[in-house]
Amino acid sequence: MVDVDRENYQDIVQDLSGILAQPGTYDQVVWKLEYLSLHGWYHFYGLIRNGESSGIGHRYDSIRGEATNLSPDECISVALAFNTNASIVAYSGSNATSTAILEDAESEGAVDVDVIRVAIETRETEPSGRRVMSVTDTAFIGLPLPNQISSVKRLWVDRGPSLKWCRDRRFISSLPVFAKDAVGPT
Repeated sequence: MVDVDRENYQDIVQDLSGILAQPGTYDQVVWKLEYLSLHGWYHFYGLIRNGESSGIGHRYDSIRGEATNLSPDECISVALAFNTNASIVAYSGSNATSTAILEDAESEGAVDVDVIRVAIETRETEPSGRRVMSVTDTAFIGLPLPNQISSVKRLWVDRGPSLKWCRDRRFISSLPVFAKDAVGPT
């Protein structure tokens, strides 16, 4: 078994699980989980603001042509099903949608692959007043057979910095200007 990115994948799912379990941790969270598999296409997304969360989930069955609403609470258990793949590889290609990533993997010769994409944007205010935004946007390819790893090598071999794919990319504001400091001494 070749396991390139399983631990990274599991850490990201654990991060999302922690955020959903403690919705008051951040000022605001916008999250999305999209999972394409042979069993269906799952799409979950939600918003947490001031400790209040809302979200929605769907399962699309392409064979039957049916859509089913799911509770957003099911997203973590659905995401954990991805872990059954023999190999998990982080996607670092140029496509940005799960369907395009799946097509990319299949065009390289991979068969019956799964694709999962997790996006999390958190916003918080530090005690100093500085605002911090953290962005995670990752996609993984799940390979049911370990010998398929060579099929998708081109899709993950370039591990340089990416403008798109990231984990916990932080944007930090400058310290706020307080009125008494801006006016100067009196």
